[in-house]
Amino acid sequence: MIPSFEPNRKGWRALRVLVALASLASGPVACTPSLVETAIEARGGALDSYGKSVDAEVFFGIPGTWSWEVAYRAPESFRWSLETYGEEQHLVFDGTNMRHLLGGAALPPVAADDAVRSQAGWFAVTSLDVLEEPRTRWRELSQSELPEGIARGLVVELAGAPEPFRLYFDDRTLLVGASGRVAMAPIGAGALEATFSQFREVDGFLLPFAGAYELNGTPLMRETVREWRPNDPALEAPSAFSVQ
Repeated sequence: MIPSFEPNRKGWRALRVLVALASLASGPVACTPSLVETAIEARGGALDSYGKSVDAEVFFGIPGTWSWEVAYRAPESFRWSLETYGEEQHLVFDGTNMRHLLGGAALPPVAADDAVRSQAGWFAVTSLDVLEEPRTRWRELSQSELPEGIARGLVVELAGAPEPFRLYFDDRTLLVGASGRVAMAPIGAGALEATFSQFREVDGFLLPFAGAYELNGTPLMRETVREWRPNDPALEAPSAFSVQ
């Protein structure tokens, strides 16, 4: 399972500010921002939540053209919403339990399985902000470990994940690639690799509007984001990811 982060994430940011001010009070200190801090700043700042509307061309598992909604709130809550054959289907994860809602029917909430937790880990890592939490471990990749065309990269460890995630950044320090082990029933499970492109500004954030995904080296899907909703106030409500 992915780590259980402290609930007050804004408190950690305030603590870092206080530490920085204390350092300044004791005299001038040379401080180089970490790659995580630089990447978050390059994107436009903290992204505590987001919603996005997606059109995707899926190549295997459930091939075809699909549209869905994704909502995420740090550190690990998410909701998939997909319309199939005229009915909406939802998968909601509140950080502990999950629930399927199929049309007008709702299955009882149950403890999240490994597949759902692996998806939560993917959302958490690629959102970047949870990398600043004290229970997340990461290191910067050396130049010899970077794929061609990548300026900088990270290895990120989440407690309970089968193996570390990797994040890749371009020369603007924008997140342009990610990889890690993810399970997506009924499609499959294994090494998921993604590349992100076509960045545009939305409410002060530079966000990717195109993505290409491979699972175990085989093209899985190509996505086009119709709309991003960064730091959506509606997702801050306690009920936004309720499974009750």
